[in-house]
Parts: sequence; C-alpha cells; structure tokens
Amino acid sequence: MKNSSPPQQRSVSVRIGDQKVNYIPETKRAIDTELLLLHIPLLADIALFSLDVINWPVFMLIFYPIAMRIFIGNHDRYHADHKIRLPRFWDWLSENLAVVVTPWDEPHDSIKRKHLIHHATHVNEKDGVLDSKNDPHSLYESGGFLSVFFSCLFYEEVQFILDIRDGNLTRSRLIRFLMYAPILTGYVYFFGWAKFFGVFIAMRTVGFFAWFVFSWVIHQPFVFRPGFSSKVPGIFKWVFSAMHGRRVGEGCLHHVIHHKWPGIPYNQLNKFDKVLTASQ
Repeated sequence: MKNSSPPQQRSVSVRIGDQKVNYIPETKRAIDTELLLLHIPLLADIALFSLDVINWPVFMLIFYPIAMRIFIGNHDRYHADHKIRLPRFWDWLSENLAVVVTPWDEPHDSIKRKHLIHHATHVNEKDGVLDSKNDPHSLYESGGFLSVFFSCLFYEEVQFILDIRDGNLTRSRLIRFLMYAPILTGYVYFFGWAKFFGVFIAMRTVGFFAWFVFSWVIHQPFVFRPGFSSKVPGIFKWVFSAMHGRRVGEGCLHHVIHHKWPGIPYNQLNKFDKVLTASQ
C-alpha cells in the first residue's frame, strides 16, 4: 500500500573545513502561508487609502514594511523546500496574489526562472560583465551607480523591455496583462488617477529599495565576502530588521554564502559567523 503521508522536514548539514553547520530549510508551505497572511493587512491598507480613510503618508508607512516583507519572502520561497506545499489552489493563489499596479508587472514564475538562472550563472561582480540575457539580474547588481539606480527605480518597465528584446515574455505574463488591465482600468474609474499613482509610487518605492539594497549594495566587493556580518554594528542590523523583517536582520549580509548554499534560510545564515571567522 502506497504511503500517502506528507514528507517530513529534516535538518540539513553543510561542512566548512572540519566544522559542520546544521540548518532547517524553510518549506514552501510555511512561506506561502506567511505571504497570504501578509496580503490581508496590505490590501486593507490599500482599501483604506482608496476610500480616503487614511492619507498617503500613513498609507505609505503601513505599506512599505509589509510589502517589503512580501518581496523578501517571495525570494526565499524560490529556494525553499518545495516538497512541502499548500493544497493546489492555495499554492497557486500565493504565487499569483500580488499588488499589480501596471499590467506588465512580472509574475512569480517569470521572476523565479530568472533568479534561478542568476544563481546558475553568477560570477564575481568585480568582473563588471553585464549580460542581462545569460544573467538576468546582472543589470541590477553589477552596473554603475546611476544605471543601477534608474534600473531599480523602473525595474518592471526595464525588465519588460528586456523581455520583449530577448523573446522572454511568458504565457503567464500575457495572462496577467489580460487579467489586470481591466481591473486597473476599473480602479482608476472608481478612485481616480491620484489614488492610482499613490499606490504606483508606493509599490515602485518598495521595488526600488528591494532591488537596490538586496541586489546592488550587497553584491559590492566590500559587502560580498564571507564574515562581513560579524563586523557590522548591532544597531544597523536592528534597524535593518525593523524596516525589512526578521528574514534579513543579518542574513542579507551573508549573500556570498547564500550563493554557495541558497537553500539555507536568510534568517539562519548568521550561524556561519563563527565558522567563517575561524576559517579566515
């Protein structure tokens, strides 16, 4: 008789020299559940702003930390344990539920494919090689300050143009366009352009800081190296965690380790501090 019990989560070990570090992979089910729950206050915040219950500064103060946690959680589930998932409908909903402010916003499967290509082709950013087709993230990680600044500020628009150029538009992106274009048209009709641009600016602000900080900054040579986290004052880690969530308090400062072992959750990467310090 076939065993239908769900797979069990297990601790995984990696070895650095003669030392071993254990970690527990996050499951896709756990991350998807977290993202679905985070969308409840996020969508409520948009509704209150749209109905003039709160003004834009209050809306933005609520929107930014929630949307940033969703952005980071979305990245983490690319590398999660995909054997443990939600039921099919909830799994699909968690991947497709998003604050879409332009019909060309990129869907989950398209970004995931590019991110995994990035991990497969990643080279040291000091090479300065920009190849957005072979490494789709390179434009946001290894370019000059000004080019990266504007690419991150208009990530969705830049990526849309590149995908058209490279023939990378996916079917899900076409479906999203057909689905959200009438929804966004209806939103503008009922709430007006001012509200639409308020949400647009909020989402693009989150996208800019997410790509600029978590792509360009942490791939710079003075950050992108082992052991950097142990040299950062605790107050910076606390502020960073308060703004961006529990996943990144120290983890994003270990990005070179993330590239070597992407399955290790960001909020467990600080386990490498002592091991890396001892090995240097």
